[in-house]
Amino acid sequence: MSDTPLPGIQLDAYVEWVRSLRTSGLKARAARPQPDPLARLSDELELLTAAMARRERELARLFDIVGTMSRSFSLEEVLEQIFGGFRDIIPFDRIGCALLSDDGHTLRARWAKSELGPVEIASGYSQPIAGSSLEQILHTGQPRILNDLLAYLEAKPDSDSTRRIVQEGGRSSLTCPLVLDGVPLGFLFFTSRETQAYAGSHQSLYRQIASQVAIVIQRSRLYDELMEQNRSLVERTHALHVVATTDPLTNLLNRRAMDSWLAAAWDRYLKDRQPFGVLMCDIDGFKAVNDQYGHEVGDHVLKAAASRLKSAARQNDLVGRVGGEEFLVVVADCATRDALWQVAERLRSSVQDGGVDIPLVAGVTASVGGALSAGHEGVADVVRSADAALFAAKRGGRNRVVVDERPSRPEPPPTPA
Repeated sequence: MSDTPLPGIQLDAYVEWVRSLRTSGLKARAARPQPDPLARLSDELELLTAAMARRERELARLFDIVGTMSRSFSLEEVLEQIFGGFRDIIPFDRIGCALLSDDGHTLRARWAKSELGPVEIASGYSQPIAGSSLEQILHTGQPRILNDLLAYLEAKPDSDSTRRIVQEGGRSSLTCPLVLDGVPLGFLFFTSRETQAYAGSHQSLYRQIASQVAIVIQRSRLYDELMEQNRSLVERTHALHVVATTDPLTNLLNRRAMDSWLAAAWDRYLKDRQPFGVLMCDIDGFKAVNDQYGHEVGDHVLKAAASRLKSAARQNDLVGRVGGEEFLVVVADCATRDALWQVAERLRSSVQDGGVDIPLVAGVTASVGGALSAGHEGVADVVRSADAALFAAKRGGRNRVVVDERPSRPEPPPTPA
């Protein structure tokens, strides 16, 4: 009698093995059967088990990558993670991402990273989608494999994008559409330096997670657009602020801005006992310059004087134009008349000694009046005292400095925080 197990007993063993695969997972294996007609079936089942286990690991890895990508916000971060995460699943030496324009007519390269030669299709490269081979890929939603790009280019010599990829060193490509809820977004392009690099399994793997990748990329794209809009809004807001606070002729702060800084300086004076000074500067005889040489020359004098005053002021002092030929300077951390006078004299000298590059206008000078915060009731009171001192300098012969001499009053107690 033969020692070969009966077919029924062997089939029972295979039933138990399949049950263990179903209940215990893909690691279960069948014992190698004795040689019989079912041996090949056993081998094939083991190969199937290995393939299924590999596919299970690949899918787990893919969904892990998608989960990691979903925690990133910018599109560049997401694409960098695709470049690093897909290496064990899909062969490539280059990845490119191209997105459709809002009207859907143009495909524009958004990002590329390559270990081939110099990138020939960089961000900004674009081509119309209509009539291209890519249009059909979007319609079908199925990835496309080209395993011999040299042969493809020979068949389609007018394909500029293929020519560029070949020039980079690409020899095979896997083109993956990005489609979300039936709306095409663009493509991911995987490129290998080897021919015959891609198989149907790579298409299948991509299809498994295509919608999730599209969701993450679209979200990241919208995030980047939102951030760009926010940056643009900040820039426009800053530009409007500059326009609202800057004198267009001299590029100094205007009266509105200087009033704001004066109010802030007075608040610090009351709260923290930080004394400050105010200087009023006036270009001497400016009306005569305008009357004799015209407003164009007068504007040149004002711009030159403003530049000199700005250069002569200390780093923390603020200089603004508050009238036709009047300038106001907020002198920070200034507690004595002597200190304020020294700053004022430096400003006056800068206008006189700096000169103005107009041969017809010689000897341009400025008068300066100043006042300290100490001894005043409010910031308007300080400005009035500085203005009165300026008037005294004008009346005293011009091209001079006068600092308010009112008796000092006790410093106010600091305002509670």
